Amino acid sequence: MPPRPSPTGLALPLLLAAVFVLALASPAGSDGGDDFDGGGWKGSPFSPRRLPGFAPKGLCTGLRGNGNRIFAHFGSQAQITGRYGALQGAAGGSSGSITVFLAESIQANSLVYRCGRRPCTKRETAARIALQWKTMQALPETGIGLDVATLLALVERVEDEGILELIQDPATLQEGVDAFLALLDDLGDIVNPELIELIVNSPDPAFHIQDVIEATQKGLAFIVDDSLVFVRPGLLNWDQLATLFGRLGSFYAGYGPYDRPGVRRFLEQCAVPSLDLDWDHTAALPAGDSTCGELFAAQFDAYRERFDPETSRSRIDDPIGRFLPNLATTGVIVGSGVAKWEKARSDYFAATPTPLVLDFEEEVRFGYWGRRDDLRVVRRGLRRESDLGSAKFAALGRATWRTILSASPAEPGLSAGVPLPGGEVSVGGWDDPLRVLVLDALRCRHTVGVNRPGGVGGFTSDVTRLLGASPEELDALYALADPESSFSVGLARNEGNWCSDWDTPDGFDVEALFEVGFEADFVTSDPFFLKGPRAYPGASPDIEILGCTAGVTSE
Repeated sequence: MPPRPSPTGLALPLLLAAVFVLALASPAGSDGGDDFDGGGWKGSPFSPRRLPGFAPKGLCTGLRGNGNRIFAHFGSQAQITGRYGALQGAAGGSSGSITVFLAESIQANSLVYRCGRRPCTKRETAARIALQWKTMQALPETGIGLDVATLLALVERVEDEGILELIQDPATLQEGVDAFLALLDDLGDIVNPELIELIVNSPDPAFHIQDVIEATQKGLAFIVDDSLVFVRPGLLNWDQLATLFGRLGSFYAGYGPYDRPGVRRFLEQCAVPSLDLDWDHTAALPAGDSTCGELFAAQFDAYRERFDPETSRSRIDDPIGRFLPNLATTGVIVGSGVAKWEKARSDYFAATPTPLVLDFEEEVRFGYWGRRDDLRVVRRGLRRESDLGSAKFAALGRATWRTILSASPAEPGLSAGVPLPGGEVSVGGWDDPLRVLVLDALRCRHTVGVNRPGGVGGFTSDVTRLLGASPEELDALYALADPESSFSVGLARNEGNWCSDWDTPDGFDVEALFEVGFEADFVTSDPFFLKGPRAYPGASPDIEILGCTAGVTSE
């Protein structure tokens, strides 16, 4: 097995994943050796310069959310960038927004463009970016997957301590409430403080505890079956999770106490030799008197140990699009729907729950964050489209990644709606699964949609239905049999569909998830992807997979 960074000692009780505390402090490119121009790196023709919104862009990627199976995203990005070079744009929602954030972080680091005193070649840049994606296999304890692990820990402890039985008997109700609050305290600051407040002040704690536990069990299975999912406080503190993701992004961007010479040596010795290799084989490559895996573990451990939480600054507080034209999405309740949501939330806290009934046409939108000029271009471009998903586009403006990653990954079943600074209420990044048409409107010329077989599953459809969509509106958004549905139009418009079967591996098998992303089928007829010495061997126009190939409507 390749060497992994040593444990941090900060594991939370009974969790299936621990949390690394990563460092962040000064901005990328802070050493005098790199010439930062605010979005690209002077002298390198392959950096993701701050392209104006109207400028054509080359390689882009649209990422469909996949929850804790996010390592399949990382495998796809390692292969795509290793074959075809640096991204010039990306879009994602839910876990896909985390991947977009990490893509921008990796490409913010001057070391992927600067090879000593000269600009890297395109091949060298591609190899360095791909290698950074591969190293994430060596960091399974970064906070990624901590959400599901925490939910599992809660369910296990509730069953072991018999809390549901205790709260059913008035004689032992307080004992059950105290045990549940103690359990939340044990899980630490990853627990949503609003949930603790709800239980402490509840007029009917037995109702709220039972409802939260049952909802957590359903959330683990991605079951959403009533509109309380939009108002019930979830277990997880998404702001804290966003902070963890930000620390990881800070490491890859080169913020703070970063061993620049050490990382430079790692990239120089390991990037090009590791092209087309997975992390296991990359980690075993010789690197002087060490191996690539040992070099990476040493520089990551040193970075973590030098972290000072009192003085650090995080990538999570950067605005979206600082280094790369990016878009992040979330479904939003708007207009008069916000007052309905507030009323339903108040009723739930009073232990007198009422259904949230929304007008999908008027009160639900597909919101996008991005740079203002990017959003203007996207809005104009989508006016040419006739599908329902494009008609529901709403510009949310430019926000920090903290705002975005506290909202888009906070899906129904794991979180209540999240109020946004603009007055909207985010209900998670399930919307617009392919993210293709927005990238097309952004003028991306070679977009790869990272997707899975099978079309739109029950979770997305169920959430859309609970938000008020009619059967006709569901079909207009997601039906594979309708060539004019938003999903079908996206499949047809994409220059390439990266079809990763991420539902097959166990959700905590990091290596297997990375592999199904790294070795996925690639449905494309674009010569950009099919020709040239670095073309991906798994790319073909003749692959037919339901949900990944336009026009295929059955298994």
